Amino acid sequence: MYDHLLGEVIEKQTSRAVVRCGGVGYEVRISLESATTLKVGTTAQVFTILHVVDGTPSLLGFATRAERELARKLLSVSGVGPSIALALLSVFAPHDLAHAIAHGDTAALKSVKGVGQKTAERLCLELRDAMAKLDLPTADAAGRPLPSQSADDAIAALVTLGFAEKDARDKVDKVRRRADAPVTGDTEGLVKAVLQM
Repeated sequence: MYDHLLGEVIEKQTSRAVVRCGGVGYEVRISLESATTLKVGTTAQVFTILHVVDGTPSLLGFATRAERELARKLLSVSGVGPSIALALLSVFAPHDLAHAIAHGDTAALKSVKGVGQKTAERLCLELRDAMAKLDLPTADAAGRPLPSQSADDAIAALVTLGFAEKDARDKVDKVRRRADAPVTGDTEGLVKAVLQM
C-alpha cells in the first residue's frame, strides 16, 4: 500500500522513527541498520512495508530498497514476523544475513533472539535460492559510526523487539558490565550484544 515515505525525520530511537510527510507523522519500526542512516532534522526517504497482524497494522521502515526486499523475503517464511525480521536485520547487515541464509549458517541465525533451530532451518531452506537473486551491497570495510545513545534507548529497542522490560534492563546491565563489551556506550552495540547472548 505504501511504497515509501519522503519527509523530515522528526524523531528517532533505536527501533522506531517518526517521519513527517505532508503534515502527518508516520511512525515506522526500523532495524538498527536503518537507524544508523536516519538523522533527526533531515529529509529522508524510508521504504516501507505495511504489516497487519490480527487487524493491527504496523509500518516497517528501511533505509534502502535492498533491505526492504530482504525483509519481505524474511516475512514470507512461516513463523517469522516483524520482530524476528527486524532482529535479524539489526544483528546482521543485509549482505551478511543473505550470505548466512544462502550458505545454510543456522548457527549464526540462531544467535538472534527469537530464532530457534526450526526457524533457522526454514529460513535457509525456503530462502537459499532467493538470496542469490537479491542485489545487496557489501558492507563497508570501515563500518559506519554508530550513534552514541543511552542504555534506556537500548532497553526501549529491546522491548519493541519483544523483550519484557525487566528482562531487557537486566540483559543491558549485564552487557555493560562485561569487560569484553566492544561498544558499551552505543545503543546499537548494546542491542546487538543482547540479541547475541
